Amino acid sequence: MPVEDDDAPYQRKKRPVGDVEVDITPMIDMTFQLLIFFMVTSTMQGNPPAEIPKSLSGGSIETAKVLNVVIRAPINDKTDPIVEIDKTPITLDELRARLSDAASSNLKGIDVMLMADRSVPNRFTGEIESLIGDIEGITYHFAVQDRR
Repeated sequence: MPVEDDDAPYQRKKRPVGDVEVDITPMIDMTFQLLIFFMVTSTMQGNPPAEIPKSLSGGSIETAKVLNVVIRAPINDKTDPIVEIDKTPITLDELRARLSDAASSNLKGIDVMLMADRSVPNRFTGEIESLIGDIEGITYHFAVQDRR
């Protein structure tokens, strides 16, 4: 018979690790209970009416004191778009002269609204933008006409 050594430290035999399953059913139950509690105890009130300040520059462009420049799409690929003021077609030189006169006659300057069809080439609106930017006393804004 073999003699066991009493001086050897005791080593515990390791058990094989089994599959560990976590049951999350109680956590889900608790979450739903808290959700129902907060829904029942909360007061259902709408938002209080907000004090919204009046717009200083908004409103219809017909009533605003702006000069409307409309850029219509070209008839074909070989022609330039049509520029209109008050539904009257004008050339770029006439546009420059009219805007210069309007800006110089008004001490506070003028506001110009550029309205363009969707199919107007970007290079053309950029050309008009640079033309307007060269004239002092003009603030300009862009708008795009909706599809009909």
